[in-house]
Amino acid sequence: MNEAGFSARAFGFLGKFPSVRILVVGDIMLDEYIWGEVKRISPEAPVPVVAVTKDTRALGGAGNVAVNVAGLKAKVELAGLIGADSSGREILRILAKRRIGTSGIVQDRNRPTTTKTRVIAHHQQVVRVDREMDDVPDGRAQDALRARVRKAIGNVDGVVISDYLKGALSRELVNDIVIAAGRSGAFVAVDPKRTDVSFYRGCTLITPNRHEAEAALGGRRLPGDMEIWEGGKALIRKSGAKAVLITRGEEGMSLIERGRKAFFHIPAKARQVFDVTGAGDTVIGTVAVAMGAGAPLRDAALLANVAAGVVVGEVGTVPITMEKLSKALRGE
Repeated sequence: MNEAGFSARAFGFLGKFPSVRILVVGDIMLDEYIWGEVKRISPEAPVPVVAVTKDTRALGGAGNVAVNVAGLKAKVELAGLIGADSSGREILRILAKRRIGTSGIVQDRNRPTTTKTRVIAHHQQVVRVDREMDDVPDGRAQDALRARVRKAIGNVDGVVISDYLKGALSRELVNDIVIAAGRSGAFVAVDPKRTDVSFYRGCTLITPNRHEAEAALGGRRLPGDMEIWEGGKALIRKSGAKAVLITRGEEGMSLIERGRKAFFHIPAKARQVFDVTGAGDTVIGTVAVAMGAGAPLRDAALLANVAAGVVVGEVGTVPITMEKLSKALRGE
């Protein structure tokens, strides 16, 4: 790769980011962080006692994808389910503050807002507590979500499906998205969690990590480049996607495209890894905005790799921003 040539192209795409319109559909979560210090072990049980110093809240799942898209100055609309509870109200407050559209969000009174509470001391997670319901929502909530998504797709450049298996996505909804996007000329990028990737049939791109790719291939191991290449081609056949971007942790990421005779590998950019939480959301959010700005898939993947290298160097769910991405591209 010609670094200078890519950098020039990258800044050209960044200039178009504010005109990009993205719809994010999927499982919306609230991430709560309780920060503190450990100075002793509890006398009640052999567990650390965390003295709380502060607590923070951020959007997780599809919400974090939307925050990453918004951080890159693109226009973004979020669609999914929340509960009629304090966590749901907090999500709406954060979305309003970040100027993320909420017309696609359906409030389901029969389920709680998915909430993950992490206790962190000295830059390490001590414990995580989950409050969630991953059952399929009732028909009324499903129908409302499908109607809102179909209405929104005609006004966007691309759709991101963020699947965390919490019930928001049905096969019918995904099929609606693929058909409507095909009619409007929008792309569909998927961050998959299901082992049956045919669930996303007809999408443009899927972005599994290595573990997810192996699970989708029935447990087939993908230890090296040749296995990644063959596995990626198999995932394209199974999903009907045009391309697969497999993230490989410290080894970087590999893009396999239908019809190409070789895959495109990108070494990792991270200088130091503190926390990979939310890195997948940053990857697909950056890829989507770059594609919306007209970047070829390979350049979109290169930009996403730079963005991922930034966010894994910070603790907690930290989204990418235009400023951070620009500085990283300049090598600062």
